[in-house]
Amino acid sequence: MPSTVTTFVARPGAFFERRADRLSGFRGVGLAAALAFLLTTVLGVALRLFSQQFTGTTTVDNPAYPGDVFCEDGGAGGMTPSGCDEPATMTVEISSLLWQEIADRLPWLFVGLLFVWFGLAVALHVGAWLGSGTGRFGESMEVAAWGLVPTVVVTGVAGAALVYFAAQADLAGSTPETLLSEVRTLQSGVSGLTFLLIQIAGAAWQAYVWAAGLRVAHELSRRAAVVVAVIVATVPVVLS
Repeated sequence: MPSTVTTFVARPGAFFERRADRLSGFRGVGLAAALAFLLTTVLGVALRLFSQQFTGTTTVDNPAYPGDVFCEDGGAGGMTPSGCDEPATMTVEISSLLWQEIADRLPWLFVGLLFVWFGLAVALHVGAWLGSGTGRFGESMEVAAWGLVPTVVVTGVAGAALVYFAAQADLAGSTPETLLSEVRTLQSGVSGLTFLLIQIAGAAWQAYVWAAGLRVAHELSRRAAVVVAVIVATVPVVLS
C-alpha cells in the first residue's frame, strides 16, 4: 500500500478522498501554522547561508561611543561619560549586517505567511463557489494549507540554488549600489532562468494539489477545479 507521502505527491485526489470527512478549518489552521513555521525556518537557513557569501565590509557608528555631543569639551557638566575613549565608528562585515536585518524580519514573515494562506483559502473558496461547488469554507482552509507543502519544498530547492549561485558570484561590494548590482546578476542568465523554472514547477505542483482538493471538498468538475487552482497558483508567479 503506498505511503501517505507517495499518495500526496502522485495521487493527491486519493489523498484527499481519504480525508474527505475530516477536512476542517481547525485542522487547516493548525496545518497552516506548522507549514508556515517550517517555511520560515527553511527560508531563514537559506538566507543565513546566502548572507555569508557577502565578503565586503563597511563602516558604521560604534554603539559603544556616546557621541561627540557628550564627549567633546569634557562632556556635560564637565563629566566625561564612559565610552568616550572608544572609536566613533567601527568596521563590520556586510554579511553580519545583512543577516541581522533578515533575522529581525523572520517573525513577520511567519505572520505574513498566515495572512497569505488565509487569502488563498478565500480565493479557492470563492472560485469553488463560482464553479457551482458545494462544501464549507473550513474545507477550503485545509485544502489551501495542504497547498503550502509544495511551497516548502520549492523554497528549499530555490534556497539551495541561491546559495550555490551566490557562492559562484563576486559579492565583495561595500556600497549599497554595488551590492544591489551584484545581487541583480543572480536574477539574470542561467541563475535567473533556474529560479524561474523552480517557481513555475512549484506553482504547477501547487495547482495539482489544489485541483484535487477542490474536486473532493467541493465536488467540482475536473475542469472547474483545474481552472480555479491554476488561476490561484499563477497569480503569485505573475506578481513576482
